[in-house]
Amino acid sequence: MRLLRLVPIVLVLLVLPVNAFAQETPPSLVESYSALADSILALKSAETSFVHAVLAYHLGEARRHHGLDHPQQAASEMALFANEGDNAVAGIRKRLLDGGHHHHADAEAEGIYEPGYVVVTREAKATMLAAAAAMRQAQNKNTAQAAWQQFMEAVRPLMQNQE
Repeated sequence: MRLLRLVPIVLVLLVLPVNAFAQETPPSLVESYSALADSILALKSAETSFVHAVLAYHLGEARRHHGLDHPQQAASEMALFANEGDNAVAGIRKRLLDGGHHHHADAEAEGIYEPGYVVVTREAKATMLAAAAAMRQAQNKNTAQAAWQQFMEAVRPLMQNQE
């Protein structure tokens, strides 16, 4: 009789571990998803690095033209920096946006970044475009230098640790 009372208890004890195990995602799936998350986050970091490389190129060209006293060419490169590249880059940015990729979705919603921008904020862009316009209109080296200083003040925080 006592043995018959133990049978349901033993059966419950045998079934509990199976139920507990069945309610868990297999570790191999968790590891795979974790690896995918690492890859997605690494791609976001790679995108930031790539945009910094584009910016470094345009900054270098702007410096070169400014040093050669070519204000029109310097201004063009300054504007390309402010826009995170030319129309070809903007097309890629649009394709990413159309595909649902927003590097700074929350900051875009708050108006800090334009849609798809990775490094250049709206505020920095406005300052740099104003500096590029001032460079285009510069009548002498002093006004060109003042425009350059305005541009560089907006550039520095964006390019920290990149040069």
